[in-house]
Amino acid sequence: MFNNIRGIISFEAVASDPEELINGIRQSSAVVSDLKCKNGRITGRLYRTDFPDVKDLAEKKGAQISISGTRGSIFTIRRYRFRYGIIIGIALAVAMVFYLSNIVMSIEVYGNETFTDKQIESILSDNGIHIGAFIPSIDLRDTERRIVSSVDKIAWIGIRSSGCIIQAEISEMEDPPEMIPTSVPCNIVSAKDAQVVEIRDVYAGMLIPMLYDGVKKGDILISGTVEDGKGGVYFAHAMGKIIGRYDEKVIFNQPYKDEFFNYTDKITRKYLEVFGLKIPLYVGRNNFEQFEYDEDMTYLQLLNIRLPIGILRSEYRLYETEEIEYSPEKAKQLLEEKIKMYEMNFFEGEDITIVNREVQISENKEGMAASVKYTLESDIGITKEIMAK
Repeated sequence: MFNNIRGIISFEAVASDPEELINGIRQSSAVVSDLKCKNGRITGRLYRTDFPDVKDLAEKKGAQISISGTRGSIFTIRRYRFRYGIIIGIALAVAMVFYLSNIVMSIEVYGNETFTDKQIESILSDNGIHIGAFIPSIDLRDTERRIVSSVDKIAWIGIRSSGCIIQAEISEMEDPPEMIPTSVPCNIVSAKDAQVVEIRDVYAGMLIPMLYDGVKKGDILISGTVEDGKGGVYFAHAMGKIIGRYDEKVIFNQPYKDEFFNYTDKITRKYLEVFGLKIPLYVGRNNFEQFEYDEDMTYLQLLNIRLPIGILRSEYRLYETEEIEYSPEKAKQLLEEKIKMYEMNFFEGEDITIVNREVQISENKEGMAASVKYTLESDIGITKEIMAK
């Protein structure tokens, strides 16, 4: 195959002294095969690149040399080298194949349940991924982050390219578990160790504990197994609210010295990577002191074959660290703010009443800590299906 690419020439030479010419050819650097002499006519084969040297040698020896035949693709190419239409056509065809191998021709969606394929494709299109988009210009990782942050019901999305096909796999937010249908027998059991302080609205089932009784986690509060007064038993869907009082303990910490990350800028650098060699596509230096780094590689495709050529995107999130030192008074204030924030996040809007709060603050050379003991009241009942035998 290599010989075919280099090109082989068959030649004939007529010399007054054939032996002298043959010896000269053999002593030269030319690689000549099938060298023969018959009736004063010398024949042989050699590489196209060696023919000029042999021709010069023959002329010096007073011999006449001519080409009797050629073999190899190089001669075909040279024959059409001035036919610019063919060259342009081949170049355009290669460019078209290369381009079509690197644009989005199809989008495949996996993992969607409530979303339709069309809806996911519309979301991708809003973020720059659509039929006809140039794949190397798409930042897949950044697109993933933007979709997750902008679409509430998508918990995770993974986007990858396979040739000219974009594959998007999503994971949707799970809906809260469905309530047990009222037709299904169930008990209401305690979710916590608590004291019953109020009994509200027992619509169905049989109340087990009395007011101010203590219950443990898992104890039945309202039973779905009900006696009918005639010695019989039937199963019901227990319904009602049992308000319990219980304790919870939470510990908060605040050091006197704290370190914050102040993000200042996001810089994206692009490289053309060819056979592992990175060629910068930007001007400047990466003299960053503190940063978070992420990168994404998009390879070029040709006829669904991944080429060792691609675009590497490097993302630098620059930040500065700031060290802040707090006085004991400020540390205590921050502890109180943390406690307040915790109560807003976990108690407000959850129908939970704070009956009492006991705060114990301790201090050491590193900082302060607050141990908060809450006495809370809330509905402690949860439904649990009765598995009848």
